[in-house]
Amino acid sequence: MRGRIRRPRRWIYLKRSQADEASTMVVRVVASAGSRGRARVQEAKLRVPRLPASAVPRTRLLAKVDSAAARGVAVTLVSAPAGAGKTMLLAQCWRWVHQRGDAVAWLSLDDYDNDPFVMWSGILRACGRAVRGLDPPAEVRLGALRPPSEAGNSGFLTAFFDALSSLPGTLWIILDDVHVITSAAGLATLAALIRTEDPHVRFMLGSRFDPPLLTARMVMDGQAWDLRAADLAFDHAEADQLLRSHAIDVSERDLALLLARTEGWAAGLRLAALSMASQDDVGAYIADFAGDDRPLSDYLVAEVLTALSDDTVDLLLATSVAETLTPELASKLSGRQDAGAVLARLARDNALVYRVGPAPTAYRLHGLLRGYLLAEGSRRNADAQRLHHIKASEWFAEHRLPALALDHAAQGGDWQRVVDLIDTHGLQLLLAGDGSSLCRIVDLLPEGWLARPGTTLIAALAALESGALASARRLIDHVGRRPEVHSDRRLQLLHTTALLYEARLRGDRSDRLAELIALSDVPVSGESDLALLAAVNRGILRIWLMEFQRANADLEAALRMARRDARDALALECISYLAVCAAALGDFDAVERRGDEAVELASQRGWSATARMAPVYLLAAGAAWQRLDSEAAAKYVSLVSTIDADLEPEVELSARLLDASIAFETGTNRRDAVRNMRQAWPHDKPQLLPVSIAYFCLNELQMALSVGDGFATAEVVARAERLLGETGDTFVMRALVHAHHGRKAAARNVLAPVLSGAATCVVVNCEITAWLLAAHFAAESDEPARAHDALLQALDLAAPRRMYRELMAASSRVKSLLVRGEGRFGEHKKFVGGFLAAATATRGADILPTVSGEALTARELDVLRDLPSLLSLEEIAAAHVLSVNTVKTHLKAIYRKFDVSNRRQAVDRARELGLL
Repeated sequence: MRGRIRRPRRWIYLKRSQADEASTMVVRVVASAGSRGRARVQEAKLRVPRLPASAVPRTRLLAKVDSAAARGVAVTLVSAPAGAGKTMLLAQCWRWVHQRGDAVAWLSLDDYDNDPFVMWSGILRACGRAVRGLDPPAEVRLGALRPPSEAGNSGFLTAFFDALSSLPGTLWIILDDVHVITSAAGLATLAALIRTEDPHVRFMLGSRFDPPLLTARMVMDGQAWDLRAADLAFDHAEADQLLRSHAIDVSERDLALLLARTEGWAAGLRLAALSMASQDDVGAYIADFAGDDRPLSDYLVAEVLTALSDDTVDLLLATSVAETLTPELASKLSGRQDAGAVLARLARDNALVYRVGPAPTAYRLHGLLRGYLLAEGSRRNADAQRLHHIKASEWFAEHRLPALALDHAAQGGDWQRVVDLIDTHGLQLLLAGDGSSLCRIVDLLPEGWLARPGTTLIAALAALESGALASARRLIDHVGRRPEVHSDRRLQLLHTTALLYEARLRGDRSDRLAELIALSDVPVSGESDLALLAAVNRGILRIWLMEFQRANADLEAALRMARRDARDALALECISYLAVCAAALGDFDAVERRGDEAVELASQRGWSATARMAPVYLLAAGAAWQRLDSEAAAKYVSLVSTIDADLEPEVELSARLLDASIAFETGTNRRDAVRNMRQAWPHDKPQLLPVSIAYFCLNELQMALSVGDGFATAEVVARAERLLGETGDTFVMRALVHAHHGRKAAARNVLAPVLSGAATCVVVNCEITAWLLAAHFAAESDEPARAHDALLQALDLAAPRRMYRELMAASSRVKSLLVRGEGRFGEHKKFVGGFLAAATATRGADILPTVSGEALTARELDVLRDLPSLLSLEEIAAAHVLSVNTVKTHLKAIYRKFDVSNRRQAVDRARELGLL
């Protein structure tokens, strides 16, 4: 892969021998004190670089410099690669110090300053300028000093610092490009200068690498400190400011991506900004931004690669295929035994090569440099680069790093190795959370390479793990759907597990599922990962089949296996569905405990946006909804909607129904919200647990009754009867409808089996509603003792679960009982107080109509719709063929139920409710 790096046309280069010769000639010229040439050369070196209008203030770094100086630190070393922003920082520091009135000298060093006489000439002139106007005698004394021609002249150093002794404040001496000083005399001159302790002098040194000046020892002694590439890297705010200075406005996501690509490297960001200014699609440009971008590649060549030998560039080209390099891997890829030593030198010289981790020694190239080298290697010799990938794959496989081995095998086009690695390590990678990368590599396989059933089934599991249901289905169909035909027990279990996983996402709850579950419940020795995956899917499916106790046992066993083998992704899935199982069993303490556990694990691993968290978010949304916290409920539902993967149909439908419930409370048109809720249900039998069916049907019924939608009311009750049968839940829903229409005797009769325990409710919400209805009827019949007892029964169910929602839907009579009964609720006092506070704070407290015997009847709704008109009561009565007294009775009922006192207020309240 030998060959010279392409150089940008605008750069002019000299061979080192030519540069040395030129340097010697110029040194002789400037050594003459009377030379006009010397004056011109020194003037350029004394000039502080001009800051462009787009320069980003590095205020956070300048504050650190000031803080160090205040602590008495004499030397600040700014050591970072080319383009890191060293010179810009030093120039900003010069202006920072100058504007506050301190003396500050600037000198840009070059090769000529390897001669002590030339260096000191520049330092004296720079310092003379710095003290001009602040201490004229000091300027005179500095001008009288003759630069020494040798390093370490102690007499001259004493005279130099004595000349500054009368300066009223601190003198800052800023020396840029210290890395050009390589001669022993030049380095000795610098060392003597910065190690001479003077409390009135501070030094700032800018260098591409650490100069051999014992600065490390000075740092340990507290006399010096350093700023590195990581310190100079632009943060989010600075990068945003840089782009805005070029009139470029990008999204937070694109900005984060650009920062990741450039690693905050100033040159990379600035060059990207210059190119982005002419781009029509900035987001697409950032997505594709890499080291082979033309302006950036020119910069890398000119500022980094031309300083390296051809052999070193060849080594970088060969090793760039690996993101992280050990000396051993670098030697294997490059064929050089000294590869580790070369990388160590490049890291030390800040050549955009970094050492990573404390031990063992490893290195990485800056992402943009690596991107350029990969593109250049492909241009030079694509076959050689593929061989490097294959070598890397072999090395990673030998060192038991199958994910990296598989990735490099795919990039090298070694498809036999790819399928071997998938067959051997695919399940391990899948359970380690690498399902998406496994899918990506499977998609790269040429046709015909998925001949082995085991490889194909692992690929199908990876697709299911990534939520790609259609791809998984094609792969499973390729193998067939009869796992019993396999004589190999491992292959049979692998096939069965793939079918179970697919059934979860497809919502397949056929009789065949029970056979597959039984087939998966037979252990295979030595296949702990496969047994774990089978147990997780078996347990989740048993939830949907309502085998809750067996599901809980499967998931508990799977969780123990996952924790034992550090399979955190599957542990998260077990915890999430154990929470679902607990909710189905009515154990709300366990729901909360498991939910908190899942959220903590997901946040630690960065899995908060994965499909495994969907059930947890849904349960959290339901809990927030029950606590009247619609904002939190909406937030959790939105988290479910942002998950880009196929979810179980049960989870997806529950999210839609809960979202519709929230929209009813927070939206402006409640009739539309009721219609949307009805349309969210599928036409066929929904894939929902009975608990969820009863829960959402009750929600929908309360909504429909509150807006007087008779059609929706009838449909909800009919759906509940069809899906739940003759359960206590359907009895409660019928009682609500009877109460709504004023049929109190019918409501009491249908409610009696629930209150007596003869009819069991699937969901506790319905049981709470039953007792609240009983409390309402007792209060209406002037039976306060019975009303209080019924209310206590409802509180016994609601309080431990913090369920405010059913209390909010209760009648105004029941709410009055809660207000007037303060001090009579014993252990539920705190819960009642919490409900009343939440009800007062929420918008729903003022506008949510009641449905437990206090909602508007059909006749009252008819009268209500005529109230906005100019019709008199007599005219309204005639229009409805009613007596005026009957209309007045309906009107009084409307006023009472709306808690208003006149016709105009009733109309306003009805519009708020979406009834008009």
